[in-house]
Amino acid sequence: MRKKQTQKWIMYHEVHKQQREGLKPTQIARELGIDRRTVKKYLSMSEDEYLTFIDNQLIRNKVLAPYENFVRTRLEHCADASAAQIHDWLKEHHSDFIDVDSKTVFNFVLYVRGKFGIPKPFNHRDYEKVSELPYGQQTQVDFGVQNMTTDEGKRKKIYFICFVLSRSRQKYNVYSDRPFTTAKAIDAHEEAIEFFGGITEYFVYDQDSLFLVDENKGDLIMTEEFRKYAAYRGLKLHFCRKSDPQTKGKIENVVKYTKYNFMRGRVFIDIPTLKGQSYAWLMRTANAKVHSTTKKVPHKEWLIEKEFLKPIVGSFTSGPTYCTRDVRKDNVISMNGNFYRVPRGTYKPPKTTVRIEISDDNQMTIYNESNKMIATHPIYPPGQGQTIGRSNYRMEVSIRVEQFIDELSSLFDDQEQAKAYFQRIREDKPRYIRDQLQIIKKLTSDFNMEIANQALMFCAENKIYRATDMISVAKSIQTRQSQDDTIKQPIEIKTINQKAQKIIPEKSNISDYQSLMN
Repeated sequence: MRKKQTQKWIMYHEVHKQQREGLKPTQIARELGIDRRTVKKYLSMSEDEYLTFIDNQLIRNKVLAPYENFVRTRLEHCADASAAQIHDWLKEHHSDFIDVDSKTVFNFVLYVRGKFGIPKPFNHRDYEKVSELPYGQQTQVDFGVQNMTTDEGKRKKIYFICFVLSRSRQKYNVYSDRPFTTAKAIDAHEEAIEFFGGITEYFVYDQDSLFLVDENKGDLIMTEEFRKYAAYRGLKLHFCRKSDPQTKGKIENVVKYTKYNFMRGRVFIDIPTLKGQSYAWLMRTANAKVHSTTKKVPHKEWLIEKEFLKPIVGSFTSGPTYCTRDVRKDNVISMNGNFYRVPRGTYKPPKTTVRIEISDDNQMTIYNESNKMIATHPIYPPGQGQTIGRSNYRMEVSIRVEQFIDELSSLFDDQEQAKAYFQRIREDKPRYIRDQLQIIKKLTSDFNMEIANQALMFCAENKIYRATDMISVAKSIQTRQSQDDTIKQPIEIKTINQKAQKIIPEKSNISDYQSLMN
C-alpha cells in the first residue's frame, strides 16, 4: 500500500473511532481538519467499500493519458522542464489540446516523472556551520514588509528595517507606513546605533537600490547620500552577492521573526504606537528569550558586546531624500511597482540614470544626469502597476505652460496683446498648447521681430488662432516687404562709353533764327 493510501486508510479509521466516542460529523470534521461531507462519506462506507474506493482512485483514467508519450519524450530531453513549460508545449504541438487546469497538468507531469523515473534535477549546495564572530565585529541589516489590519478593519502595508548584532543577537527595528528612502534608512541607522550604544566594525547588506546605484563587474557604486553617511561614521560595508542570502542568515531570521512573532495578528493604529509596541516586544521577547542557536540571552550577551563597540561621535543629519533609478527604453522609471514618465528623449543608450528627490508631501522631482529638473509627479501607492504622467510628455515638460507663455510674450513689443493671444490659443487647443507655443517660439528666431510683431497684430485683429497660420502671415509680410524694397530702388543707366556722360551738346543762338525769319 502506498504512503498516500496508508494516510487515507488511517484517516478512515480515525473518523470511525471518533464516531464511536460519540462525536458528531461536524465535530469530527473540525477536530480532523477535513470537510464535513468527507466525514459523512467515510461513515457511510464499510472497510471493504472504502478499500475498493481508494483502489479505483489509483486506476482511474487520466484526462491527459493520450499525451503521456509526448510528455515523457519532452522530459527525457529536458529533465528540468517545469509543468508550466510542458503545458505550453502541449498547446503548441497539439492544436486540439483540451482546456484543462494548470494543476491537472502539474499532477500529470508528476505522475509521468514517477512512472518513468525522470526526477527533476536539484542543484545541491553544501553548507557548513559558521563560527561565531568576535564581539563588536558585525551588524546585519535587511528590509521587510508586512500587511497589517487597522483598527477600522482595513489592510495597511507596513515597511520595516531590521538590525542585529551578529555575535550577541541583540535586535532593533524601525517602522514606516511608506517605502524607505535613502534618507529614512540613514535615520534608521542612527536610531539603531543609538539603541546598541555603539558601532560595529562591519555592516552587512543586500544589494539594495537605496544603498547602491550599480554593480560594475564587482565594483559596487554606492548612492551619494549613503556614501557620505558611511564615510562620516567610518563604516566598513559588505554587500552580499545577488541570490546569495545565506551569507546573512541571521538577519533573514530576524525579519521572519518580526513578521510572525510581532506583527502578525496585531492591530495597526499608527507608527508611533507600533514603535512603542515593538520596543516593548524587543525588551520582553526578542532580546530577552534564550536564542535557539547560541543558547544565550541576547540582552545579556549585548551587555558584554557593547564594551567592544566603537563610540558614537557627533550626529549625522541627512539632506534631502534622494534615490536613483535607471530610465527604461520607453522613457519611464520604475518605482515601488509603478511607472513614472520622463520626457521623451531622456533615455540615451546604453544606459541612463536619473536622480529622484522625494519631498515630505509625497511628491517626487526627477533630475537628469546634468542635475536639471525634467519632471515632477505625485507618488502613488506601491504595487499598483500604474503609469503616471501624460502620454505626450515633451522635453520641455518641466516648464509650466504659464511660464512658457510669459517668457514668449516678453519677446514681443506689445506683451499684453501677445499674452492674451497665446491664452486664446490655449483655450482653443488645450491639448496642443505646448506644440503651438513651440512653433511661435521658432517663428521669433526665423523672422526678425518687426515681422513677428506685425504677424501677431494681424492674427489678433483678424482672430486667427493657429501658430501655423501665424507663420504664413509672417511669410506674406516678409514677401511684401521684399517687393516694396525692389520698387523703391533707383534704376541705374550704364553706357558702353563712360566718357559720353561728360559730353555737353552745343546750343543754337536765337539770333540765327531771327535772321532767317526776316
